[in-house]
Amino acid sequence: MYITENKLLKWALYSNAIYIVLFFLFKPDGISIQKIAISSFLLFSVIGILFLCYKNRKRLLDISKTTRILFYALIFWGLVVIVRSFSLSIQDWVTNFGNVYMALAWLTPATLILGLKIENWKIVLQAIAFMFTLMIIAFLFLPFLELYDEWIWLLRPISLLLLIGVFRFKTIGRVKAYLIVIIYIIVSTLQERRMEFLYLAMIFGFLLLDKLFEIKLKKSFIKYIITSFLILFTVIFTIGYEFVSNIVASFIDFQDSRTFLFTELAQELNNIEKVIGRGSLGTYYSHYFEHTKWYTVEILKHEWWGDSATRITTEVGYLQMILKGGYIMLGLNLIFYLYSSYVAIFKSNSKFIKRLGYFILIFTILSLIELRPTFTPIFFILWMAIGTVLNKKYRDMDDHEIEPLITIK
Repeated sequence: MYITENKLLKWALYSNAIYIVLFFLFKPDGISIQKIAISSFLLFSVIGILFLCYKNRKRLLDISKTTRILFYALIFWGLVVIVRSFSLSIQDWVTNFGNVYMALAWLTPATLILGLKIENWKIVLQAIAFMFTLMIIAFLFLPFLELYDEWIWLLRPISLLLLIGVFRFKTIGRVKAYLIVIIYIIVSTLQERRMEFLYLAMIFGFLLLDKLFEIKLKKSFIKYIITSFLILFTVIFTIGYEFVSNIVASFIDFQDSRTFLFTELAQELNNIEKVIGRGSLGTYYSHYFEHTKWYTVEILKHEWWGDSATRITTEVGYLQMILKGGYIMLGLNLIFYLYSSYVAIFKSNSKFIKRLGYFILIFTILSLIELRPTFTPIFFILWMAIGTVLNKKYRDMDDHEIEPLITIK
């Protein structure tokens, strides 16, 4: 039986979503039949997506030579990060290729290639609708389930729909989208995930900016946002996150849960490791988690529920890049984030491309707080968006030319 590229992409995205749902429902650990069965969905999505990326590699000719070279450098460095964690241990292989935070995360930028064919957004929208169906069903059983971070993975794609328009779905799809917004808020509230409310606030803020301000004023305001981000980014990675946190605390009362992450990683890595990272299985030691564990167990006499003091991942997106691939990984990702968001917002003729630019820019900013790279739908969407906006042919199109290419029939 012949499988078309469209069907393979759809099944691969569906498979990734099914893997995530099964993962947070059963939380498999170690090497077991259950984990192998659940991971088979992840394996299929990896093979399907990477096969399609390789098969369509010639589409890279649709972007500029400089961007193409940077893309090759990013993929090459991702492979270096993975190879540096080569081991003969079966457990290491399972962790490296069976965990969406490890090796697979650094292959995700390859999905940029899928974004170079704008018609693939039809399939992405269908996959998002499928994810929403899964999450609505899971939410019905919430009283009998535990809430894990993975719940958010299939809820965050609502951000794309809010930006490009829920109207792209038919009536049932729109109802599901509105329900997902409610579920997203409820789950974020129950998990006390402040970042998700900031995420939603930025989405609605950009939508408001897009609708209320005239073009010239809107572009000036966005330039100020990008400039402010670059200044903040520079201060954080030179003077330190604590400096910024103290300034913010002098104006408003907030609970800082990120300073220790920046401080500990900076102290843990030597100069060479800061440049090249520690590989996809790289870890670092957290004094904060060690002390918190000691206090919880020895003083409070409670069972420890948190992470190990030897951490294989960190919550902040840019710190995760540094831990695994150093400043080289950070720099390459940041170039794509900033350049693609800039050309989408300032060098395009359609709302769709501009809204993709907003999506990328919001991601760029919030990676200072969270959003560590994963082989999950929200990062497929991110890199496909980058691919689409980097294609000058699509940036030159207006809304009337683009809409027939991305509308679900």
